Amino acid sequence: MASAYYEFYRGSSVGMALTDSLDELITSGAITPQLAMKVLQQFDKSLADIMVKQVKTKTNLK
Repeated sequence: MASAYYEFYRGSSVGMALTDSLDELITSGAITPQLAMKVLQQFDKSLADIMVKQVKTKTNLK
């Protein structure tokens, strides 16, 4: 499922903060690694959906 969405949003400042927070939660035992992966997959999907729906600017590269 995650492969259908773009994982490069994880490299954004929001994505990096989310990843750091999830790592802390895993380390403290608050969540499982499986739950963290589900959260990241939902993040990927949500960001991809928002970009399609709300970004109107297009770029052409030559």
